[in-house]
Amino acid sequence: MLAYLAGILGIVLCAGYSIFIIETKIYLIFLVPILVILIWQLFNLVDKTNQEIASFLTNIKYNDYAVRFSESKSIGDSYQSLHKSFNLVNEKFQDIRSEKEIQFQYLQAIVEHVDTGLICFNEDQKSVLINKGLQQLLRKSYFPNFASIKKFSEPLYEAMEIITPGERKLVKLIVADQIVQLAVRKTILQLKEDSLHLYALQNIHAELEEQEVASWQKLIRILTHEIMNSIAPVVSLSETANTLMDSEERLTRESEQDIRKAVEAINRRSAGLLHFTQSYRQLTKIPPPKFESCDPVKIIDRVLVLLNPDLEQREITVEKLYKEGRYEAQLDPDLMEQVFINLIKNAMDALSEITDPKLSIHLFKSLEGTLEIQFVDNGPGIPKDLMSEIFVPFFTTKKEGSGIGLSLCRQIIQMHKGSLSAYSQEGKGTVFTIRM
Repeated sequence: MLAYLAGILGIVLCAGYSIFIIETKIYLIFLVPILVILIWQLFNLVDKTNQEIASFLTNIKYNDYAVRFSESKSIGDSYQSLHKSFNLVNEKFQDIRSEKEIQFQYLQAIVEHVDTGLICFNEDQKSVLINKGLQQLLRKSYFPNFASIKKFSEPLYEAMEIITPGERKLVKLIVADQIVQLAVRKTILQLKEDSLHLYALQNIHAELEEQEVASWQKLIRILTHEIMNSIAPVVSLSETANTLMDSEERLTRESEQDIRKAVEAINRRSAGLLHFTQSYRQLTKIPPPKFESCDPVKIIDRVLVLLNPDLEQREITVEKLYKEGRYEAQLDPDLMEQVFINLIKNAMDALSEITDPKLSIHLFKSLEGTLEIQFVDNGPGIPKDLMSEIFVPFFTTKKEGSGIGLSLCRQIIQMHKGSLSAYSQEGKGTVFTIRM
């Protein structure tokens, strides 16, 4: 460009010299065409430069940084320098975009792999983000909008609708035949002119169960200690009184009978309470599991052999829906045997008044690799208002039940890092599911 400007300036000077100094215009015939050519070439150079700058800016506008500009020496020093600058800017933008892409993939990986379920809606209440944690938690792959939450679960929809940022709400659901207790939180993200409503859902059912069991254990230890301190002296006193009644000291027949009746009543009641407290000690003195590699199928088969006389007497059909040698796991066989006995006996009691009693036992591995064992009966089912109470210690609907069987089973399964849940429909039966 400097060469064109210098040439134009030189021709103008030459034209002025020929006109005003040597007073001849003959040289203008040659100088004017050259001047026009130089101006035209200068115009083309400026126009080409403007077009390349416009093209460069357009590429930036549409985030196209892959275009490379020639840095060949044949295009001239000025264009070579300009193109080199363009390429440097493109490379810088490419580096920035690569860094943003890496950061996005990093955050996306975090969002997808956290256990907490995340779902986000824009101002139009359309979903813009659903992570795998939420899909696995609710067993549903997609929610197109906020209204679709209501179709899935009204309690969850109501909690999400009224919750405020920073607040925490608890929601209890039944998902895939198991109880899920969710802690729901909300955050509002302001992005330019749009605001995003981000909801975090976390399943705290296991934590609540562990806390519940710990609370009951503490209560039981206190009650046991206090009752034992009171009952043991009463038992001892009653035995002493009975001994005195057999002594040679003379007593009236009437008073002797009254005292004996009173002492026998104290002894009988005290012994009953002592047995009562000793039986409940099981809840706080479960031995730690002795893990070994074993097949739960063999444990179930041993239990069925043990309970077979009662099963045949009650005419209960047992359906075994599993294959041998496919479910090897790290278990304590003795503790698991106790769990299976309790669950099968519960099913037998539930089937006592059924005309065609049937117990089905399922073993399989889920898609996540979890071992699942199900005990399914076709009994009368458990009323909805009692479902939340069946794992509470001392709770029972049986006349002679102690109410510690299911609580004991749940503790054993939790010691195996698993879970025990129940699903029931009145008139259709009950399913107890072990997941490990």
